[in-house]
Amino acid sequence: MLYINDHIGDFPEKLVEKAISLLPSWRREQALKFKHPEGRKECALAYLELCRGLMLEYDICEMPPFSYNENGKPLLQTFPNIHFSLSHCKEAVSCFLSDAPCGLDVECIRPAKETLVRYCMNDEECQQIFSSPSPDVAFISLWTQKEAVFKLKGTGINDDIKNILSPENVRDITIQTIANLYRGYILSAAQYATKTKIQLWK
Repeated sequence: MLYINDHIGDFPEKLVEKAISLLPSWRREQALKFKHPEGRKECALAYLELCRGLMLEYDICEMPPFSYNENGKPLLQTFPNIHFSLSHCKEAVSCFLSDAPCGLDVECIRPAKETLVRYCMNDEECQQIFSSPSPDVAFISLWTQKEAVFKLKGTGINDDIKNILSPENVRDITIQTIANLYRGYILSAAQYATKTKIQLWK
């Protein structure tokens, strides 16, 4: 299940610090790395989407302790069968909960600069982007798909960025992309093959 809050501007600024103080240490450290209040707010609200999802999906009202894989990806220590991924940008925050390993990325739509496109996309993807009537949307769609797969695998972005979406790398992986052009963001969710369909809850 995907949980999305794309009305983060409605969250009162005076509650941001309170929300940050309630975060577990790993998430609070991430939030405080942001220099600007907006980034801290987004980080905190993404975590609150995780809390909302755990309560609605699994009736878990108290946040369980976290463990971490070898690359620092947080896991629910006492609920190993519940997988989650968080992401945020200035237009939306989101949490993806699944019964299988999963990855999520949400990004604001921004210009598809040629140097950046050629750095992170292979020749086929470059052609797809530059021939698209909306190159910016095509670029961010592919970018979020790549990052969602990296987060699913738990490795973080690595040198395989150009070919991470190749058939051999996404075998048995389901990827869903949602473009909210009105709000100006694109979201991609990836998970290993499972009977659970990706559903949206806003």
